[in-house]
Amino acid sequence: GTPASEIAVLFRINAQSETYEQALTEAGVPYQVRGGERFFQRPEIRRAMTAVRMGGAGSGALVEDVRAVLAPVGLTQDPPGGAAQRAQWESLLALVELAEELVAVEEQADLRRFAAELEARADAAHPPTVQGVTLASLHAAKGLEWDVVFLVGLVDGTLPIQHADGDDHAIEEERRLLYVGITRARRQVLLSWALSRQPGGARRRRRSRFLHGLVPEHHPASRIAVGEHGGVKQRCRVCGSSLIGVDALKLRRCGACPSDVDTELLDRLRVWRSDEARDQHVPAYVVFTDATLTAIAEQRPADRAALVGIPGIGARKLDRYGAAVLALVTDPD
Repeated sequence: GTPASEIAVLFRINAQSETYEQALTEAGVPYQVRGGERFFQRPEIRRAMTAVRMGGAGSGALVEDVRAVLAPVGLTQDPPGGAAQRAQWESLLALVELAEELVAVEEQADLRRFAAELEARADAAHPPTVQGVTLASLHAAKGLEWDVVFLVGLVDGTLPIQHADGDDHAIEEERRLLYVGITRARRQVLLSWALSRQPGGARRRRRSRFLHGLVPEHHPASRIAVGEHGGVKQRCRVCGSSLIGVDALKLRRCGACPSDVDTELLDRLRVWRSDEARDQHVPAYVVFTDATLTAIAEQRPADRAALVGIPGIGARKLDRYGAAVLALVTDPD
């Protein structure tokens, strides 16, 4: 077999480490976290656990209660712009996901039960050891090598990271991170992704676009869809080819196919987005990515139903920006 010290589990963001820390702890496998503190030792997580403990039993709606008690310690509705602040925000969001997992198995779980679960997980994490499996982000793994490397969480939105969409340079940087991960392995590299957060859950995730061409066409894993619903591939509205990648799905056409974008509308949308981003003190892509703006300018939705049909515009953004966007589409003045 392979010594534990020659095995690494690599992920895109530090907030992903908790899942693997917990799994290795439960399996009795020693591990070390490289390039960052263990999940439950991070300052923002310590503050969050204190907030959860002080929240009492809550209202009975655990996920909403967790979001409410974490808001004062940094869990905003939208991700912050700075890298360090975003890393802390993602760690707090991971606690919300833990709450969702707990509710999935214990419907009556409340804040007190969640606090106890967090304490149990924190207590179970054993001290670091250099002889254990290494857990590390792709950034922290640069320059290192192991015999066996597991690259995990390879879904769009994580690798490439969601806020890179619409920025070609940022997407290429994300692609290079995958290359970094693959080349950390001396003998064997294993790639993995999950389309749902829970076993048997709804398949709301999409395999990373960077894996296109890496997974053999007739391999069982190649049946994981690039489309949005039930594994059905979406096709280009111009040439009819299968669509690959988030941007193509948003535009409903291949990148090489001709665009029918309304350039004046696109300019108005960009000005509006800049104003929104400035007012919120966030990067422009947090409001809408370039690809989403282009999709709006091409499809020119006339109502809320058409607008929410554009990938990248969910219920929250529809409520927040829908009226303003539709006004820009329907009233040039």
